[in-house]
Amino acid sequence: MSREEKQLELASEIMLQRVNEMKASLLNLVLKLEHDHQNINFPVFLDAFAVISGQMNTLMRLLRSDKVPSLKGLTVLPLSLSQEKDQNLLTTTEGRLAYFNHEVVPDYLRTKPDPEVEGKHYQVDLRVNQTNQDTVNKQAATLTKMANHVLDLVSTARDDWEASERSGLPATYSSADTQELVSALYSGKAFKAPAVAAPISRQTPQSAASPQAQTKAPGPIKTNIKSATPHPYSR
Repeated sequence: MSREEKQLELASEIMLQRVNEMKASLLNLVLKLEHDHQNINFPVFLDAFAVISGQMNTLMRLLRSDKVPSLKGLTVLPLSLSQEKDQNLLTTTEGRLAYFNHEVVPDYLRTKPDPEVEGKHYQVDLRVNQTNQDTVNKQAATLTKMANHVLDLVSTARDDWEASERSGLPATYSSADTQELVSALYSGKAFKAPAVAAPISRQTPQSAASPQAQTKAPGPIKTNIKSATPHPYSR
């Protein structure tokens, strides 16, 4: 095997790997659209489409790289045609193609679009060429104006969203209060000292007596009552 053939074989394996990755992404998107379309919104669809677009760009860069030989100078020819079922072909094509006969060869090895598709492309090209250039310029200017308007709306919404993100939500706590609580917990700061009770001294029975008991009791009170009239029997 020559160096060019080895290089082509290696490039074919890499291209096949990239194509399989892109096919898996397309299949995943189709399954979501068919079975989970209620939960798919436009941003999710755009993300999936961006992944597929990136894989397509990677494949195109690979085809234009120096490591891949020019495929335009190569010709693909069928080595054999058979009407019998080919199990290897069925496995390679994942069950899509079981026979490689005269019916499928023109579709799989054609280098030009289908005649019907090519006719539609020709009609579109003819219609484009017949359109007045002034009309095209006016339509392009209108489309550009609409696109700029939508871009302004999106930019304004983005600026408002970024401003709200920078300002953030209103604070639900105070750093000063937090520090004060921590200081109070660890060092007792801002707490009032408890009142100190007066010491209770022991008193003797004499000192414990009431002041009234310690004073001298007053003596008996003498009275002298005189009669206002003389007694009839007195001398």
